[in-house]
Amino acid sequence: MKNTLTPALFFLMISFVFCLQSCKKEKKYELENIPKSEIEKTEDSVNSITVSVEMLEKTLQYSITVEKIDSLQYYSVKKKTAPKKKIIAKITDINEAKKLLKGIVEFDENKDFGANPGVKKIHFRNGKKYENNGDFDYSFFIAYYPQEDILLCEGGHASDVSFNLKNGKETEETGNPDVFVFSPKENFRLNGHFGGQQCSSYFIQKSINNEYVKVIQLDEEFEKLTKIWLCIIGDSFWADEKTLFLTEDSNFGVNTKFFKVKIVEK
Repeated sequence: MKNTLTPALFFLMISFVFCLQSCKKEKKYELENIPKSEIEKTEDSVNSITVSVEMLEKTLQYSITVEKIDSLQYYSVKKKTAPKKKIIAKITDINEAKKLLKGIVEFDENKDFGANPGVKKIHFRNGKKYENNGDFDYSFFIAYYPQEDILLCEGGHASDVSFNLKNGKETEETGNPDVFVFSPKENFRLNGHFGGQQCSSYFIQKSINNEYVKVIQLDEEFEKLTKIWLCIIGDSFWADEKTLFLTEDSNFGVNTKFFKVKIVEK
């Protein structure tokens, strides 16, 4: 039987080919006209948040006032306030931490350096990198705090070494999550770290765009106003968003000093 192509069939085939070409061009046009900013939206949004936090961190400036009080006033306010300590999830099992930090933290498994592995490399979530080039100067794993995305380690002389895995900030700005004391609405928090000597270092952070940034080096400002070195904070609590009560307890219960600290925005 002889095959014949009717005019109707021929017209249908031509229309189909034309449709394929026009649709392909239209699709290509759509892709070419998507703004580059939209294609890189995720990366740009992360960078913009980082930039905005850094700008606010430089813009916002705070100072403190310090008032020495007696123990009766301290415990009276604490009883009325009834502060609650926020529980932060803490992972101390290295195997569990490794699973959660796969691709982020590389550990050195050499058992000669200690029971816990040392941190070899860190690929921070914002693109920054950390690499330990010392063969013996390791920071050894202590705990991982998934809610804060903070890795806490131990350095020489049992010092605190910490890394904020979100933004690449280290000990001086990250502190030790075990020290955290939050204000009632969590706008501020007390933070600190042990440097390996007798005293610890303390600072106050403010929540900006869901990220805590250091706004006051508490121990330094405290000494300027009182002539007393804030060596060890024994107890502390927030009465409100800008009023922190604390004790200086470097003598471990002997001659404890009580203070009321107020945050003032400049």
